[in-house]
Amino acid sequence: MSNIKHLIALTFTMLLLVNGFAQEGYFYQFKQKSETKIRGKKIYFKPLQNTGKELQMDINALIEENLNVCYSTYSGIEKKKIQNHISWTREPMFEKLTSESGADVVVSGTYYIKTDVAIEEKLLYERQSNVGGALPYYEIRQTNMAEIQVIITYTYSDKSSDTDTIFVSADYERKPDTKYKSVDDLLKSCESKLKTELYHTFYFYEIEHVYYKFLKVKTSDKALKEEIKLASDLLANGEIKKLGSIYLRIYNADNSNKEAAFCLAMCYELLGNYPQAEKYYAIMPDFHVKVRMKENMKLYNYLISIGANMPLTEIE
Repeated sequence: MSNIKHLIALTFTMLLLVNGFAQEGYFYQFKQKSETKIRGKKIYFKPLQNTGKELQMDINALIEENLNVCYSTYSGIEKKKIQNHISWTREPMFEKLTSESGADVVVSGTYYIKTDVAIEEKLLYERQSNVGGALPYYEIRQTNMAEIQVIITYTYSDKSSDTDTIFVSADYERKPDTKYKSVDDLLKSCESKLKTELYHTFYFYEIEHVYYKFLKVKTSDKALKEEIKLASDLLANGEIKKLGSIYLRIYNADNSNKEAAFCLAMCYELLGNYPQAEKYYAIMPDFHVKVRMKENMKLYNYLISIGANMPLTEIE
């Protein structure tokens, strides 16, 4: 009898969960992780000048590779993680120019690569016993080193400027019973470090997979009842604007329908229109949503402040 009661209680709980949430899925959320010195929509990259004598690495290619994040777009559907829902990620946030004319910021600068192999005779001491002093002896030691310095200059349209300085190095002293590291090995280590530093210089946001659940929304309108049945398919296909339109019409028909307002707010959030999302979330406040929206608005306000391209989608 006890087992039957538990089964009935579990069944009732599952029914509540099914009826409480109509649609759900994983979506990308963009979060600010640092700041960039890019300012303005239009960027021109002017190859950095090599102030040294060595040419073992294409520094400009590495910088351009990382700078390309400014021109990235996110589209498509992969493994049910909808990527094309945020309107301002479907178009580049910045524009790549082919000349300095009309640029909001010119990215330029200098760099050098330096390597060296030093061989010297070192005086060492060996203590053989407790009697007497340490015995001196000489040993030939080879030290290999490599270093790279990159100074990235940002020149803005108002003639002001700013810089990022990156310095990486690696060295190796050849000793008995240690694996030998050549200058080429050290350069590879420097290149890896430089790539990491360049990544953090230009990638000012990160992407997380967030699980969203929509509330079940009721309506007395027969036509809207039929349309809301398509909600799961619309969500799975990333048709957020169409889904939001249904919730908007339900809410307009009955302004006391807080669940419809909440779901409409979630659609606006998924579209990247965070100001509108905040407006409708305020009708039915939720602590977890507030925490998430705080991060959303932080990134949104930052992108606006640096002049990024931010086309917002309106639901009609």
